[in-house]
Amino acid sequence: MAVLRFFEFELDETRRLLTRSGNPVKLGSKALDILVVLASKAGEVVTREELFDAVWSGSTSAENSLRVQIMALRKALATGETDDLVQSVAGRGYLLSASVQRQKPVEIPAPRILEVRGNLPGMHTSIIGRGDFIRRCLEARRTRVMSVVGPGGIGKTTVAIEFANTIREEYESAFFVDLAALKAGARIGPTLASLMGLSVYGSDPMPGIIAAIGHSKMIFVFDNCEHVIEQAAEVIERMSLACPNVFIVATSRETLGIPSEMVRRLGSLDIPAEGESPASPASYSAMAMFMDRVEHSLEIASLNQIDDLVRVAAIVRKLDGIPLAIEFAAARVIDLGLDQLLNSLNQPLTVLRRGRRTAPHRQRTLQATLDWSYGFLTENEKTVLQALSVFAQTFSRDGAALVCRPLLDNDDIEDAIWGLQSKSLLSRSETGTALRLLETTREYASIKLLSSMRETPVRDAHARFVLARLQDAELEWDRLATYQWLASYGGLINDLRLALAFCETVGNTGLFLELVACSGLLWTQLGLMNEQLLYIEKAIEVLDRTDARDPAIDTQLRSAYGAIAYNVHSVAGDAEAIRQFDLAASSARTLGDATKILRARSGVCAVLTTQGRYREAYGLALTLRDELGVAAESTVNRILAHNSHYLGSHADAFGMAEKALHANGVNVRGTLTSGANFGQKTLSLMIMAKTAYLRGEIATSLELLDELTADVMAVDHPISTCLAFSVGVCPVYFGLGMTEKGRYYLEVLRDTSTRNSLVRWQEWADGFDYALGTDIVAPSTALASLRLAGNGPRLENTITIGGERIGLDLLEMALSGEAGWCEPELLRLKGIKLLQRGSSEGRQWLTQGFELSSRQSARTWQLRCANSLATFTTAASFDEDRLRVERLLGEFTEVPAIDLAISERILDGAPEM
Repeated sequence: MAVLRFFEFELDETRRLLTRSGNPVKLGSKALDILVVLASKAGEVVTREELFDAVWSGSTSAENSLRVQIMALRKALATGETDDLVQSVAGRGYLLSASVQRQKPVEIPAPRILEVRGNLPGMHTSIIGRGDFIRRCLEARRTRVMSVVGPGGIGKTTVAIEFANTIREEYESAFFVDLAALKAGARIGPTLASLMGLSVYGSDPMPGIIAAIGHSKMIFVFDNCEHVIEQAAEVIERMSLACPNVFIVATSRETLGIPSEMVRRLGSLDIPAEGESPASPASYSAMAMFMDRVEHSLEIASLNQIDDLVRVAAIVRKLDGIPLAIEFAAARVIDLGLDQLLNSLNQPLTVLRRGRRTAPHRQRTLQATLDWSYGFLTENEKTVLQALSVFAQTFSRDGAALVCRPLLDNDDIEDAIWGLQSKSLLSRSETGTALRLLETTREYASIKLLSSMRETPVRDAHARFVLARLQDAELEWDRLATYQWLASYGGLINDLRLALAFCETVGNTGLFLELVACSGLLWTQLGLMNEQLLYIEKAIEVLDRTDARDPAIDTQLRSAYGAIAYNVHSVAGDAEAIRQFDLAASSARTLGDATKILRARSGVCAVLTTQGRYREAYGLALTLRDELGVAAESTVNRILAHNSHYLGSHADAFGMAEKALHANGVNVRGTLTSGANFGQKTLSLMIMAKTAYLRGEIATSLELLDELTADVMAVDHPISTCLAFSVGVCPVYFGLGMTEKGRYYLEVLRDTSTRNSLVRWQEWADGFDYALGTDIVAPSTALASLRLAGNGPRLENTITIGGERIGLDLLEMALSGEAGWCEPELLRLKGIKLLQRGSSEGRQWLTQGFELSSRQSARTWQLRCANSLATFTTAASFDEDRLRVERLLGEFTEVPAIDLAISERILDGAPEM
């Protein structure tokens, strides 16, 4: 890219900006593209075909558009001396008749991007006439909830954002929550959680949100509350009562009606009285805003003549000083001039000022303005505006083109989008990377679309666009960090809801099923698995009524169903999870799709493992290897490693986990072949860290734990985080006597599982707290839950953490299962219980534990059993017991501190007999 100079013109290719003597020249995007091509070949003839290729991607149907753009370009470049800069060459094309100097632009280092939490937008235009109001708001901060109330289009959002930015430095984070797209208040919580980067898996996400906020200093701006006023009031009141350092600003057309609310009513901008002729536009804020928007946005000469000011005063007076109406009016000045603009307001003004009592509340002040603005659009602009109303919130230019394509060709769509932007009906989002319609404009255009009889093809195109985006999201799932993935695809959820509703309305079951089947990742990561389940149940009901069932859709739906039952419904959902995973596997086999077979069968393995049926899960993994061969290797190794660990085959578990880890490659998560949504890297590191601990390789275990915790915290995948901390991190740190670290990660486990309503993992946290003797959970509640679940890794890990605090009944329950990995420890604890009761059989259980740990090469359990045998020694075994401890200490490179202290006491002291 370069800067091209000719005569008094300068064309900056990088910035796509044409200036004349330093002043910007207004030029459409197509005309600018043509100029770039002509200037790069100045003095040479550029054929029409070359211009078609460069500007219209080779389309020769743009002949008329080319002529129009050439005329616009000639007009923009015309001066008294250079009227023919763009010349036509008959039968050949066009050339730029000028000597062009090419200069590389000065390299400006990119500014350092500051890491600021929150999404509070800045203001892209000046704020006029609201200084006093904002100052009064600052002075009135007697409570922590302030509502800015006023009619539509009055500027509530602008004032709220400016006010929040004014006090932004006093707070750690600032969030802007746009409620305009929501149709039900129950979705406010999930929307807020998603915005904050939280994943919530329950019907009421507010406890998790409140827990995440805690005592942090945060600002929240809840915008457009009026259509969900009761639900918004409930959410805001709960936040303000539970979070002492939060400040909340709400915008609405009516008050929230909660005790802590400070209401600030926002009125119109100042307007001159009837018949008054101000000498300066600065005298009244409505006039100042109109002038600013005309001069700043449209780059025309200032309107300072007396006659101009009289007309401007009349215009803003007729518009009642409503900022949005003034924005619309200012955009028409360049096309109509002040006189025609003023005259055109006569008919709409009556409706705008008084409204229709039978009209919806939102339309009582803006309906006429929108009618009036709509009347000035070209037919193509009207068509595109209607089509864009199918989007829930923001959208890309590509998305806009796709939904409009059933009605117009690409060139007409692009020109219409540019026209809508220039007329203030289509704007950029707060981030500047997407387009959006104001909510009132979107609703207006939606009504027009409905009456146009063209709604069905447009909404069908929108639904197919959503489907394509969902497919992209799945491809990107293992490549992007969570925050990047959510930034790219999280906002798609509202468009997905609209697309699903459309398919149900028109009876397009095929597209409905595809959307539900492809949307699993989105629902799950946004914590909306309960809502997802409603659609899955509908979809499966449709499938069951269908003779020719699509196996690809069937397997995706049923695997998603199984994952919800497993992660959210815990023990109560295990049977249904297995049934759905089995059905999913059957459909996947019909397809011959190895990935989908692995996902479904690994889901069954996850349930079996959770139930302590390790041998059955291990055998199922071997069957998968036989069935699928190399394609299953990575997934099978992960499952075998998991269950080999629990069966006590520590060396095998470590080796298989290491293979699975290396096979994961550059994938961030590796969850697509896991029915339970476990990350492959997470599970592999977890097994390696824990088996290294059991084998007495303490330094290796701690290194792997560091890598594991850093990875799960960075990836921020709640299910994988809970798995890692439950099965690996907490048991190892507590086992090593590193209690402070163990309690820290137990708190993270509890917070993550509670915040995301993951009942299965909340139960793990409850069990660990019970084992540690804390008062966080009632012992009777924790015991009842452990007994209900029966044998399995939750019971076994709880016992190893609790040690001698655990009752004999739970020890007997665990010993009746397949707990090979911790059986030596279970035998040791049972032996101690018996010895403490005076039973001489206790040493036999200690000896069995020591012998089993020796066969497993589980040095950590060996040392514990040896310490216990020496602690409860006899006169006959005293020397042998001491020598055993001394020998084992020599086999460790690093001895766990908690066990070393006991060993040293034994070697330094006398026997207890």
